[in-house]
Amino acid sequence: FYKAALWAAEKGMVSAPAFGASTPCTRASTMEYMWKAAGNPAASYDGRFSDISAGSNYAQAVAWALANNVTVGTSATTFSPDQTCTRGQIVTFLHRIYEK
Repeated sequence: FYKAALWAAEKGMVSAPAFGASTPCTRASTMEYMWKAAGNPAASYDGRFSDISAGSNYAQAVAWALANNVTVGTSATTFSPDQTCTRGQIVTFLHRIYEK
């Protein structure tokens, strides 16, 4: 994963001093990766989820994901940003982005 981690850092997708390849990927970080890979398109978070602050560093990424039907959240009022994504969820998000 070394080359992939360098690529992600060059694209601004990761910013930590250490990549942490074994760190579980949360729903929030998954949306951030996808949003940044899409070029950080502008999006406004509408505040629909009680567990996301409009000022959080991933709110715009979640707004983009919602606008592009990548995700709908874990309920009508929650996104569960700290919940770990399964491989199935991640490939579903990717499918929704690339199979339009």
